[in-house]
Amino acid sequence: MHAEVARFGCCALVVVLAATPPSSSAGSDGQTMVTFDRAPGGNLPGTFQAISSSDKEAGTWAVQRIDGRAVLSQTDLGRHGYRLAGLKDLRIEHLRAGVRLRVGEGDEAGGLAWRVQDAQNYYAARLDINDEELVVYKFVRGNRVRLSRLKELRLDRDQWHEIVVEHVGERMRVWLNDIPVASERDDSLHRPGMLAFWLPGDSTAHFEHLWYEPVERD
Repeated sequence: MHAEVARFGCCALVVVLAATPPSSSAGSDGQTMVTFDRAPGGNLPGTFQAISSSDKEAGTWAVQRIDGRAVLSQTDLGRHGYRLAGLKDLRIEHLRAGVRLRVGEGDEAGGLAWRVQDAQNYYAARLDINDEELVVYKFVRGNRVRLSRLKELRLDRDQWHEIVVEHVGERMRVWLNDIPVASERDDSLHRPGMLAFWLPGDSTAHFEHLWYEPVERD
């Protein structure tokens, strides 16, 4: 992919969350937003499934309040693999979806995964505050393949950031804080899957909300 380096300050943008009984609402435009405002604290909501590529480091997910917001946090700082919290009853292929997050301790990275089949097969958009980059991956049978990488982004670790993904057929586009950062074509995982919060094992992060809508393929 040819991409010019985009330099921008941090802006907080829209994304969605979920909770034990999540607060989930569907708009007239077909968009569903999941938030954690009504979720009891201290646990992973029952509508979510914790997934980890490392059996020894499953991670710890819990609803907390951060900056006055109800969020889903992954608080265990590990060393290996990747951790996901997916909407376990959702299977969607052609979609537009977004997440709002703030990184915590560790490697300062987190993002959104989609078309999630299991811990070894999915797509992911990774926001890395430490390395000032946005990377798009596909994971196939546990093998990580980098599809896109945009570097030299000016990012504030203390701010909330929004990642939005659109993947219809093989056409994939990604926005960070409302700015386009990736445009790729890949349809290796051409089947419906879960939508999930995502982060590497050596990071912690807070996710405020998650939203999604199906998109018809032409």
